[in-house]
Amino acid sequence: MDLLTGPTEVPAVIVSAVVQGELLAMKPFPGPNGLVARAAGRLVLVQRGLDPKAVSVPDAGHFAREPEYRGAAATYATGTADGVRAWLRHCCAAIAAGAAEGRAICDLV
Repeated sequence: MDLLTGPTEVPAVIVSAVVQGELLAMKPFPGPNGLVARAAGRLVLVQRGLDPKAVSVPDAGHFAREPEYRGAAATYATGTADGVRAWLRHCCAAIAAGAAEGRAICDLV
């Protein structure tokens, strides 16, 4: 909870990735952990001002790179520096792709 609400100089994309990665690693729910983790990550992006209007589509970035998403999430759960690094790289790429998707949708409207 402190990670979500506490003050930090850490970029929103990193906080979002860590929140999502932690939820995926903990598997706190009997069902849709991925869905809940992605939603929590998205809320961080909105709350921390990276996507204040919630127009990006980060899930599109994760789904476009699904094998990497699963692999990076699994390596994040190991807690190793390489695992965390792989997850952060994946999330940054997915969020960038999601921003591009959101812009494309806005351009159509």
